[in-house]
Amino acid sequence: MGLGDIKDMMGQMRAAQQQMKEVQKKLSSMRISAESGGGTVKATVDGEANLLDLEIDTALLDIDELKVLPKLIKKAIQEAQKDARKQVMSDMKGMLGGMM
Repeated sequence: MGLGDIKDMMGQMRAAQQQMKEVQKKLSSMRISAESGGGTVKATVDGEANLLDLEIDTALLDIDELKVLPKLIKKAIQEAQKDARKQVMSDMKGMLGGMM
């Protein structure tokens, strides 16, 4: 391995670090939402699956549904987090594909 090869590897590492910074910035700006209970509960997460917002449409709730509200909330959050992970994996595959 010569000096030129080492310089090339260092350049590739710097490029990869820059791409990771861009990915992290993109993750924090992503917004992924999911609903449950026919739109009664809506959860929004970022690309790191952190809960950003939780909306509950009380107009769609009746007294009987209050018992299942915690389940609807949990389901909406889990779906939004799952969708965020899928989006991140897709984006990462695209990024890694460009490096190979």
